[in-house]
Amino acid sequence: MPDFPREAASLPLVAILGRPNVGKSTLFNRLLGENRAIVEDQPGVTRDRHYATVTRGPWTYRLVDTGGILFGDDHPLGEAIRKQALFALEEADALIYVFDARDGFNPMDKDVVDRIRSSGKPAVFAVNKSDAPTRESILLADFYKYGVEPLRPISALHGLGMEELLEPFASLLPPSTEMESDPDRMVLTGESEEEIRERIQKRLSEPARIAVIGRPNTGKSTLINHLLGEERLVTSPLPGTTRDAIDTLVTWRDKPYRFVDTAGIRKRGKVAEASELYGIIRTERALLNAEIAVVLVSTPDGLTDGDLRIIRQVIDQRRGLIIAFNKWDAVAKGETPDLALLGDRYPFLSFAPVLNVSGLTGRNLSQIFRHIETVRSWYYRRIGTSDLNRVILPVMAQTPPPRLKTGAVRVYYATQVQIAPTVIHLFSNRPDGLSPSYLQFLTRKIREKFPFTGVPFLLKPRGKKEE
Repeated sequence: MPDFPREAASLPLVAILGRPNVGKSTLFNRLLGENRAIVEDQPGVTRDRHYATVTRGPWTYRLVDTGGILFGDDHPLGEAIRKQALFALEEADALIYVFDARDGFNPMDKDVVDRIRSSGKPAVFAVNKSDAPTRESILLADFYKYGVEPLRPISALHGLGMEELLEPFASLLPPSTEMESDPDRMVLTGESEEEIRERIQKRLSEPARIAVIGRPNTGKSTLINHLLGEERLVTSPLPGTTRDAIDTLVTWRDKPYRFVDTAGIRKRGKVAEASELYGIIRTERALLNAEIAVVLVSTPDGLTDGDLRIIRQVIDQRRGLIIAFNKWDAVAKGETPDLALLGDRYPFLSFAPVLNVSGLTGRNLSQIFRHIETVRSWYYRRIGTSDLNRVILPVMAQTPPPRLKTGAVRVYYATQVQIAPTVIHLFSNRPDGLSPSYLQFLTRKIREKFPFTGVPFLLKPRGKKEE
C-alpha cells in the first residue's frame, strides 16, 4: 500500500511544563507578548488562556502551557505533573521544562526530566527567577550536578533570556514568512477555467481525507474500530509525517477513503481525554489534515455546549461538516431526538448533513460514506462568476444593505477566488458597509441556488481598488 504524504503541516507545538508556581504562565505570557494566561491557575481553564499561536522574532509556532491541562479527577501533585508531561511527550514537537532557581533541583522533577531526555524530543530546561547575574553560576551548578542540559537561566517576569531560550529550537521552528494559514487551499486567480478544472479533478482523484472528532465518550474509538473491522472494508495503516500520527486507508465500494490520525482516536490513552485543552489541540491538528470532519454527538447526552464548540472549530477552519448522532441504539424508541428539527433550533447548522449512527452495531455507517461524497463534491465546487452574480446582484437590488451616512453601499460583482476552503470576494464601493448580518443574509440566498452541502464558506468584502 502506498505511503501518502500529508499535504499540510501544522505549526510546531512547543509545550511549557514544570511544577506549580515555577512561572509557567508568566513565561507563556512573556513569549506570547500579552497578558492572556491566568498567572494563578484557577479551575475552568479555557483555550485562549493557555494555548495560542505565537510569532516572536523570526519564528511562528503554537505554544501551550500544560498548567492549563486540568483533569476530571483529583490527582496528587506528582501525578498531575506526570500527566502533563505525558501530554507534552505525546503531542508536542519541542519542550520547555521550567525550574524555580530558588528551589533548586526538586526530586519531584526527576521522573519527568528522565522521560523528556529518553524521548529524544528537542528540549530546553529553563531555570526561572534567575534575576541576579552574580548568583547565576551558583544557581545553575545544582542543576548541572544532575546532568540537566541544555540549561537556560531566565527571568520570565522581567523578560531576561527569552531569545537564548528558543535558540536550540531554531532548526525546528519555521520562519514566519514561510507559513501559510492553510497550505491545502486552492487559489483560483490567474488560471484559466481548464486549468482550474484539471486541478480540481486531480484533487478528487485522491482519497478523501476525513477526521472523526467529538467530545470524550461520544464513541469515536468504537466507531473507528467498527469501521476498520468491517468485513466489506479493506484497511491499511499509513504513517503520517508528524510524530506518531497514523492515518488509515479504508476502501468502501472500491473507492479509498483516508481517515486521519486514527491512532490518536483509538489509543485510550496515557493522557486523560477529559482535558478540554487536550481535545482542542488534537481536534485542531486533525482538522488541518482533513477535508471533511465527521463530528460525533452522543445521542443520550443530546447536543451539548461542548459539541457546539467543536462544530464551531470545524466551521472556523471551513472544513466540510457532517454531524453524526452516535449511540442511537442506546436510547429507547420514541425518545430519540427529531434530527430534522436541528436546523430550526440552530440555523447556523442547517447547511450540514445530520444522521443517526451506532458505532457499536454498525447502524448507518454506509450513510457516512454517501454524505462524504456529497460534501466533498461541494468542497471542490467552482461556481462561475456570471452564475454567482446572477444570484447575488438581483438579491441586493431587491434588498440592499443599509445605507451609510456617506452614501449607498453597492457591490459591483462577486467572484469565487478560492476552493478548499471556499472563499468568495464581494467587490464593493464601501466594503465596511456589508455587515456580518447582511453577509449571513447573502449566504442564505447563495445556498438557495448553490447549496454547498456541508461546506462553510466565507463571503469577504473587498474594496474596488483591491481587485
